[in-house]
Amino acid sequence: MMPEPPSIAVIISAYNAPDFLRLALEAWMRQTDKRFRVYVADDGSDDATKALIQRAQDASPIPIEHVWHEDKGFRKARIHNIALSRAREPYVLLTDGDCLPPPDLVAIHRRLATPGCFMSGSRILLSRAFTERLIAGRSTVPVSRPGWIARRLRGDINRIMPLLLPPFSTSPHQRLEGIRGCHLACWREDLETINGFDESYEGWGREDSDLAARLFHAGVKRRDLRGAPVLHLWHREASRERLDDNDAMLRQCLAEKRVRARQGLQELQGQGANA
Repeated sequence: MMPEPPSIAVIISAYNAPDFLRLALEAWMRQTDKRFRVYVADDGSDDATKALIQRAQDASPIPIEHVWHEDKGFRKARIHNIALSRAREPYVLLTDGDCLPPPDLVAIHRRLATPGCFMSGSRILLSRAFTERLIAGRSTVPVSRPGWIARRLRGDINRIMPLLLPPFSTSPHQRLEGIRGCHLACWREDLETINGFDESYEGWGREDSDLAARLFHAGVKRRDLRGAPVLHLWHREASRERLDDNDAMLRQCLAEKRVRARQGLQELQGQGANA
């Protein structure tokens, strides 16, 4: 029987969406397995998000740390590295502040964590109307199959099958397609081997694919988690203005079979974790 990670760091990326983050933190507080610590990786949010996190810290049965840096544009890779430099847990679950976990997600990841592999999870997209009802408190997340089937028939979710499957993980592989940064888990030592996220990626897109590619280059395999998707709240898409540049950097990383981030954890430590 494989050893389970004794503790887990849940790193939640966030930026100026306190209503979403409130729902997400409430869902993490309801986890059946509470042997984890939350790090909110805040990419420069204003005081409304700070106040929300302070209220959550007071009410939460699990520790919540607020990791913040100044708003200088989309710098998700950098704030993730800052959060990673704070965390000491041996296993890291990466997600976003607009995603709601099922109540047993930590327990599932702990049970299925495999040495030499990272876990790529999936998501369910919620409709705009369902998202707005959740924020307003006029609706709740179903807890049964009939409830989810009813939501699907109403058009509140984009698919139903991932919610009906029992949780399991696939065999190891090294396919890059379908990586979701909002639901990804990895051993901390593997993240340190590849020097964390590459902060060369600024603006939306591909920093998660770059991370997965470098894990592959380091010999780490991917397993896909089925039957335990996160729920992705509806919102307008972020700007894609840097996507062409980021695509080019990802192609270069793949061509070079690069393992370590060019600007990552090691460089951050040399500057000071809050630089």
